[in-house]
Order: sequence, then structure tokens, then C-alpha cells
Amino acid sequence: MSLLGTDAPTRERVADVRLVGPALGVWATAVLLATGSARTALGTAGVLLACALLALVPAVRRAGWAAAVTAAALCSATSALACAGRLAAVESSPIAALARTGGELTAEVEVAEVPRPRKGPSFDGAPGFTVPAHTVWAVPGAGAGRVAIRVPVVLLASGEEWRAVLPSERVRVSGPVLPAGPGTVHGLLPVRGPPVSTAPPVPAQAWADRVRGRLREASAGLPAPADALLPAFVAGDASAVPEEVAEDFRAAGMTHLMVVSGSHLALLTGAVLVAGRWLRCPPWSTALAGAGLIGAMVLVAGPGPSVLRAALMGLIALLATALGRDRTGLAALSVAVLVLVLFDPALAVSYGFALSVLASGGIMVLAPGWSRRLAARMPAAAADVLAVAAASHLACLPVLVLLQPEVGWVSVPANAAAAPLVPVAMVGGFGTAAAALLWPAGAAAAAWVPGLAVLVIARIADAASGVPFASVPWRGDALGAVGIAALIAAVLVLRGRARTVLLAVALSTAATTCAVPAWPPRGWAAVLCDVGQGDAAVLSVAPGRAAVVDTGQDPGPVDRCLADLGVHEIPLLVLSHGDADHVGGTPGALAGRSAGDALVPDGFTAPAASAAMAAAGVRPHPTASGDVWTLGPWTLRALWPRPSPGAAAPEDGNARSVVLHARWEPPDGGPAAPLTLLLTGDVEESAQRALLAEPLIRGVDVLKTPHHGAGTQDHAFLRATRPRTAVTSVGADNRYGHPAPETVRVLDSLTPAHYRTDLHGDIAILPGRTGPEVAVRGPLDR
Repeated sequence: MSLLGTDAPTRERVADVRLVGPALGVWATAVLLATGSARTALGTAGVLLACALLALVPAVRRAGWAAAVTAAALCSATSALACAGRLAAVESSPIAALARTGGELTAEVEVAEVPRPRKGPSFDGAPGFTVPAHTVWAVPGAGAGRVAIRVPVVLLASGEEWRAVLPSERVRVSGPVLPAGPGTVHGLLPVRGPPVSTAPPVPAQAWADRVRGRLREASAGLPAPADALLPAFVAGDASAVPEEVAEDFRAAGMTHLMVVSGSHLALLTGAVLVAGRWLRCPPWSTALAGAGLIGAMVLVAGPGPSVLRAALMGLIALLATALGRDRTGLAALSVAVLVLVLFDPALAVSYGFALSVLASGGIMVLAPGWSRRLAARMPAAAADVLAVAAASHLACLPVLVLLQPEVGWVSVPANAAAAPLVPVAMVGGFGTAAAALLWPAGAAAAAWVPGLAVLVIARIADAASGVPFASVPWRGDALGAVGIAALIAAVLVLRGRARTVLLAVALSTAATTCAVPAWPPRGWAAVLCDVGQGDAAVLSVAPGRAAVVDTGQDPGPVDRCLADLGVHEIPLLVLSHGDADHVGGTPGALAGRSAGDALVPDGFTAPAASAAMAAAGVRPHPTASGDVWTLGPWTLRALWPRPSPGAAAPEDGNARSVVLHARWEPPDGGPAAPLTLLLTGDVEESAQRALLAEPLIRGVDVLKTPHHGAGTQDHAFLRATRPRTAVTSVGADNRYGHPAPETVRVLDSLTPAHYRTDLHGDIAILPGRTGPEVAVRGPLDR
């Protein structure tokens, strides 16, 4: 049996590429139109239909190129029509209309997927969940009648009880509707409190939940982290996987193994085909057994984009088996793309779907030739494994750089080393899950076979994650994706001296990048970003995750700062007040990053920032002194503004600016000393005088100078903070004259370590054994 199952490359002498063009046309059309307007999509469909008609006449005369163009244009036009239909439904939806005005909605919804935990701080001790759902009926606004309407929405739920909600279960919800941003989701519904169930899940979903629960019980006796990883491998249940283990898999490029992906389903389907041949079963019975397995796996793991792709390809392979025909890999992949994107155009812009399709395509196109060449120098089995790992990684690189702005190599040997163990983990794990339904005690013993395989895979991920110089920085935007794609294409197409020169240039560039210390410095805890005349602070929570306090005036600088820090997830966003130089960059901070919740002062008004948060599904929570949050090594305490129930918020935004005391503790009792930051927003004299009574302001490690160092400071407040380090976030040659000379004199008298973003650029704070250490990047050209 191939280690790839039904994703394995077929042994066709001539690949069947007839459907590749139409599939690419459908996919590209949906990518361009899925987040646009219905009118644009409909106009595009008309243009594509006209192109198909123009190419039809030569096609009738048996011109091969014309037939291909006609097929691609017709399929692309169908894709445009599918996008137009979905987008028109959103634009005319009463729920989407409510979202544009923030109106109230009461509805009954049917849950579509297992609730996913939202990474972020816990408010009122209630964890948050993202719950995709469809409405059954809705009351769109006060005074409106009940209407039957089935449209996709996303619930932003709070409360541990939501963890137990199952797909197909119906719950009643009410609350304000937030805009969901471009796409086919009609709105985001923040939901507080436990779910109000109105109908139980269907029996199939209840069975799938029982399978997941029994598998967790059977895995409980395994050594860590296998006890948490086996349910993740088999059922996609990663809720108990430790964060450091998940980070090891990410750094090693092995995240697709830690969660159920298309490769897992393809492997199981391939196992059924092999078993059917070995047992000499009739083809139709093998196909039926495989189809049943695919249905069970989709139920247990959920209909993720990668799983759906592999499920459809598996069904095509099973149909070919039942009919006694050879399967054709590229044709099956093309059919899967055509069917899935036409059915749900939103899949076209899904990273998971793109990675799954590209990995499968890379394996089918590149791996066979590479394997033959490598087989001359190593055993054939090793050549297959290495070729598959390299081909899938290379094909996915243009998408991977959008998720993480770097180009790595360590995932190829890491995945090659893990490849022989994956079938043991998957087939054994699924067998354990099946046994757990019938004989729990026996399943606990059987779990040791896949459990040991998973444990070794975790050790491989741990070792690979610590390899030095495992990646080089790369642009994490569309230009970076196009650049790496062009480089890969050139390496594959060029021959002889031209390819040698290109590879030499690429390797020397990579070596130079590795030799020169990259930003950010290793072990950074906080960075004050150079965003010009404004504020933006980043507090590292875990690799790739950081809290952000203010976002500067423009989206570009803060987006650049976060990308350079490798931040792809913001569990907490704090906007100190509504001034443009503190919130104007919010769209850039949230662009391409998942986010949790936001903290704002009472009476916060910043329409553009609020719209950006709503589009990203970020819920703002009013905060006041006394509120406390814990994120990883950080404990954040709000010191200002003071709560004033029933009182009107001051008209001056600076007066109610959020002031945070942030304390960093060394993880696992490390050697570094604790670190404290005082992030002061734009508070001025009156608030500063009131804060003199707060013990936490006295003797901080790092003071973020209030209001960019303006002259409106209470000097007694500055002296009370006794900072070891002061940082003033200010734009070069700004028209306000910040920082004021008298403020600079006071700060310089308090500490010799006074840094300014206009002079020093991005400023990193690193915990040290005896106090904070500082690294500066230098001002960037704007």
C-alpha cells in the first residue's frame, strides 16, 4: 500500500490533463469574485460566456486548442454565476442588512460544524467559541415577523457549555448582528451565555460524538503528548494538545499531521482498496466499504476543505474500482476542484483547500520523476518518501509564505522521517476508535500501537523545530507569493548552466540572510513599533501570537511591524482611545491575521476601526480600572479610566485613554527577571495626577511615555514611575513638536535609557537576569 493512499500518483504513461484547464479556470474565477459584488460576478459571467461562444466555431471544426478554451471559458462562466448567486443572496439578505446597521436579531440556527475554540483571553471566566451555522428562521429586527430563511452565519459564543454543541443541533440565539466582511457569510452573531437547544442533533452526529469521546478515553492511558495527539490525528480533536507541542509541529512544517487532513482520509481509503484486493472481494463490495468509511470519517472529523477534497477524490477512485477502470490522479483532482468550488465558491479562498489541492497536485506531477532519479542513489522506498515530501512542500510554498513570512526547508526531512509512521498512526488510530465502541478495555490496550507511532512523530517534530537556520525570511504578501512561485517555476523549467546560476544566487542569498542576525531579536517580550506619529505596542504571548496595544495612524506600518515579528494571531487587541494615531492602523493589524477580542474605553467612537473589527469578527469590550487579563506569560491590569456608571464619558478622548500595567513572568521559572511595562496611551495631567495614588505605577521597568512626550505631563507622575527604560513613540519631524523639550529633560534625568521610535525605529524589550534589555532596529525608510 502506498503511504499516500488514493492521493498517490498514478502510473499513467500520459497524464490526463483535459480537465486541468477547466478546473483552474473555475478556481481562479472564484478567487477573483468570491469577495466582490454580485453585479461584478454576473458581468464577468457574461464576458466569459461570450468568449466561449467565440471559441465554439473553431471547436466545432475540431481545433484542439479551441475546444480547450471553450471548455475552460464555459466552466469559468459557471463559476462566475455560482459566485453571483451566493453574493446576491448576501446582498439581499435581511440579516446582512441588519449587520450593516448593528440591528438586533432573534433566530433559530442549525449548527454546521463542531464549535472551534477561539484563542484569546477569557472574559468572565467563559471561553469563547466560533460556531459556523445556518439560520432556520429569523426575526430580523424589532417588530418584524418570523421569516423562514436558510443562510450561513457565524456565532461568536461564550461559555463552556458551547463545547458540547454538535453539528445539526438547533439552538435559539438573539443579539446584535455584526458585519462578516466580504464573502458569503451573512453576519456574525455574538452570543452570551449557554446555548438554548431547540432540537437535538441527528443520530449520525450523536454517533460521531460518541466515537470521539470513546477515542479520548482509550487514549487517556498513553504517555504525553500521545494521549492528546492521537484524538487529533484520527478525529481532528486537538482541544487537549499542549500549545508547545502544537508550536513544534508548526515550526517543523508538520501541522497537517496533527489535525485530520485530506492525506489521512486518502490513506484510509487506500487501505480499504488494498484490503479488498488482498481478500479478493468483488470490486463493488470494496467500493461500498470504502464509501462507508469515507462517510464515517467526514462525520467524525468534520467537513473541512482538505477532507472534502480527499473524500471526493476517494469516491472517484472507488467508483473506478467498482467499474473495473484505472483511476487517473490529475483527472480526479480536477473533478474534485470543479465540483467543490462550484458547490461552494468560498472554498476557493480557503487556505486549507489551496494547500490540499497544491500538495496533491505537486505529488502527482513532480514526485514520480524525482523518485525515479533518486532511486538510482538510494532504496526505492526512501526515494518515494523523499520525493513526495519535497514535491508537496515545494508546491505549497506560494501559499505557505502568506501564512508565515518565511521559506523553510526542515519540513522536507521531517515529513519524510515521519511518513512510515503515519499509516500506523492513522489506520491503527481509526481501528482503535472503532474498537472503543465495542470493547473499551481492549481499545485502551490497542491504542498503544498507534500511540507509540504518534509519540515518535512528536519527537521528530520536537527535534525538527529546534534546527538552527531552518528558514529564511520572505515577504508575506501577494508579491512574495508570486516571487516564490516564479522562482520555483524557473528552477523546474530551466536546464543546464542557467539553472545552476539561479540556484547559486538563491543559495547565496539564503546563506547571507541566515548569517546576518534577523529581526526580531531572539527572546523578545515586547516591541514598540515605529509607526510614525502614533502608538503601537506588541506583547509576545507565544510564537506567532501577540497582544497588540494600539495600531498607529495608518494600516501599512503596523502590518509591516507585525509581519516582521512573525505575528499571525492576535488573541487580544487593545485600543486605548479613539484618536486616529492610535486606531487608524487597525485594518492593517487585522489583515490576514486571526484575532480574539478587543478592549476599548467606555464611549469608544472610531467608525473605521470599529468596522475593521466587525469585519474580522472581533468583539470590543469596554474596560475600566480593576479589569485583569492573563495571556501566556503576561498579566494585564487596567489602571485607567475609572468606572463611572451613569456618567457621560468625557468629550476629550485623551482623558479616558486606557492605561495598562503589563507584567511578564518567566515561563517555567526561567532565569530571567520579571518585567513590567506601563502603557499610558495619551493620558495627560488630570489623569496622571489621579494615577499617583495607584501603587502599580511606581518603579516600572519600561515606561511608554504618555501622549508621545507632549508638554502636557505631570512631572510628579513621570518621576513616580522611576522607569529603568523610557520609550517615546513619535514621528520624525512631526508638526506637533513632540516630544516637548521639558518632557525629554525629565525623562533623561530619570533614566539614561530613553529611546525614541523616530531615532531608533522598532524597539524590542528583552527580559534579562537583572532587568530589561533593549534592542533597536534603526529607523526604516518610509
